Amino acid sequence: MKLLFKLIILAAVFYLGFYFGANQALAPTTQLADQLIGLQSVSLMVDYGNDVVSVYNDTKLEPNQTVFDLLRLVASQNNLEFSTKDFGGELGVFIESIGGIENNSISDHWWQYWVNNQYAKIGASQYRLSAGDIVEWKFIKGQLNNN
Repeated sequence: MKLLFKLIILAAVFYLGFYFGANQALAPTTQLADQLIGLQSVSLMVDYGNDVVSVYNDTKLEPNQTVFDLLRLVASQNNLEFSTKDFGGELGVFIESIGGIENNSISDHWWQYWVNNQYAKIGASQYRLSAGDIVEWKFIKGQLNNN
């Protein structure tokens, strides 16, 4: 009789475990969790023009953030120094240096950026990013003179 009682208790424990376990919601994935709280994932590459490239993948941003906001966030999280000049209006913020590499008018080398392999023709503080965008900052010869 004791054996039968133990088997019934054991069966009840398994039944309740499966019943309640099957009805539990799984924790959302990181990507889904980011979407639920309104974050979007973007990536940043900084090419210093001297064979040094830094990559910052899957950086989380609030919606409607700009290329400049991304650079500022990555810089603060990675102790990366940069300097800017704000022209205001439609021109917005101009990047003067990143990681100690400064624009050079004599050699016509400037910090310029691309989003999803497209050269940007508006200021970094004006370009609004979307989820999945890839931003590339490159220290290279001026692009406008090459058209």
